[in-house]
Amino acid sequence: MKHRWLLALALVPLLSGCSAPVTWETVDDPTVTVSAAVEQPYLITFGVPDDVSQPVSGVDGGNLYVQEDGDYEIYSEVLTASDKDAAIRMVSGFEAADLDIVETERFGLPEYRFAWVSASDEGNYVSQASVVEDGSYFYTLIFSVREEAGNQYADCAQAVFASFGVYGNEML
Repeated sequence: MKHRWLLALALVPLLSGCSAPVTWETVDDPTVTVSAAVEQPYLITFGVPDDVSQPVSGVDGGNLYVQEDGDYEIYSEVLTASDKDAAIRMVSGFEAADLDIVETERFGLPEYRFAWVSASDEGNYVSQASVVEDGSYFYTLIFSVREEAGNQYADCAQAVFASFGVYGNEML
């Protein structure tokens, strides 16, 4: 019993040290910025008319389809841009303020529709585009027809834009 009292008295100074104020030391670590993982862009889908050749190879970043007689072209591409005005400039070559832009929605995402005329070695082309924005990417579909073809391909263009969609690849 005497040994227990001696042991208890010996432990009192050790136990009283547990209640002493604790001093914490801080160290300034360099700040590491971690960006959120960027999701893969959706896949662009649309109906390709029967009189269009296979996609033209060697086109950077997008898919180009040309009508057999060369009367029209269909081009699709996923873009990254700082905002819709920059994306519209990348697509058309014109400032957004210089175009009549119709803002709508497609599958719950903002869509911008517009048209313009441009010159090429083969003559003038009348182009119309749809740009869909998802917050990270801009999905573009452009239908360009030779000016002299007039409205001959208006129904074709309408069908292509009606079939325009963007879908996630669930297989990844």
